[in-house]
This record gives sequence, C-alpha cells and structure tokens, in this order.
Amino acid sequence: MRVHGVFHAITERPVPVLGALAGVLALTLAAAACGTSPTTSATPIGGATPPGPQSPAAGTGTAQGPVGADCTMIPAHGTGSLRSMSTERAVAAAAGNPQLSVFVAAVRTAGLDRTLAARHAYTLMIPANSAFAGLSKTDIIHLHNSGDLLRTVRYHAVAARIGPAQFDRGGSYATMEGGSLRVGRSGSGYTVNGATVLCGNIKTANATVYVISKVLQPPK
Repeated sequence: MRVHGVFHAITERPVPVLGALAGVLALTLAAAACGTSPTTSATPIGGATPPGPQSPAAGTGTAQGPVGADCTMIPAHGTGSLRSMSTERAVAAAAGNPQLSVFVAAVRTAGLDRTLAARHAYTLMIPANSAFAGLSKTDIIHLHNSGDLLRTVRYHAVAARIGPAQFDRGGSYATMEGGSLRVGRSGSGYTVNGATVLCGNIKTANATVYVISKVLQPPK
C-alpha cells in the first residue's frame, strides 16, 4: 500500500477534513476539530476515576486510573471503552475508538502494527484525529515518504511503561525511533514534548496509552 494514500486527502482538501486513509478508512476531522486547532489547555487532572466518560478530578497524579484533560473521548461502555481496551493490544485497542483512527492507519501503513503487537510493557503516545489538523502542509508532504512516516510512528513509542508518577517527576525517555520524548507537568496538566495529554495512563494488554493533542515530530 502506498504511503501517499494515507495523507492524500489532507493535501487535497482543507485541514481539518480528511478523506480516505490507507485506502480503506473514510472519516473527517470536522466533528473532532470543529474547524479549530487542537486544544492546548488542560483542566485539573490526577485522582482515581472509575471507567466512564468523565475526566479525572484534581489530585496528586499518583492514581492508577486514567488522567488527562479530556477523557470524555473514551467511551464509557462497549468497543473502545477502558474495559475493552484493557483486553486488547495497544493498536487493536486504539482501533476501537474512531477518534484515534488516523494514527492507527499510519501505524498500519508504516507496517508497524505487528511489531508493536509483539512488544510488551511499552508506552504508546497516540495523537487524536484532531491533532492532525495542526500539521502544516510541509509536515504532511514530509509524511508521504515511507521512511519519514516510519520514523514518525516509531517516535511515538517508548520501550517502557510510563505512569503518572514519571510525569510528576519529569524526564526524557528513549523512543523506538532513537530520539527521546520529554514528559512532565504544566500546571495541572500532563505534557509530552509540549503536547497536552488528553487522556492517558490507559492500560492495554501490552502497553500504556496516552492520547495527545499534537503529532510529535522526531528530531532531524
């Protein structure tokens, strides 16, 4: 499958509307992005949260439940819910949520779905569909190249599980791409290379997932 097929609609149509992805997906970001740039502000996070659509309450950040600025994007029940995701490997779990479908398509087009499925105890940063609205046309054209797409996807995976406590302390973590990601706090919000964690510390069968507000760019 040609890499161009994944991002063709982004260059042919005004962002944030996306057309067919990877030749098999058809979706738009209009509903997710509402014609605006991805959110960069965060509401208080931390505290334990039962499985459901509500964002966590303010707390110390040491809870084992999901944390983030917008955990309403995770369904309370059924496919794509916290319970459903906990039984599946990370990419398959993300595929159950339509708001994560662009990155899932990129992973599959890059040929990394099997590689990631075989890994254990890693962390995957997944840009929400609305994050792709923040890409410049230059960035999108850059991703037409299969090597650049592969590097970008690999840059979103860290070969260790990262929890809220690591965000509280701050620090850098090596990625599968070879570069590093910096995690930390900004006020009451969690960040990854400056991107807001929309919902994170989501446990899947083989990884911890953080849904973020931007597509992370590997160092050049």
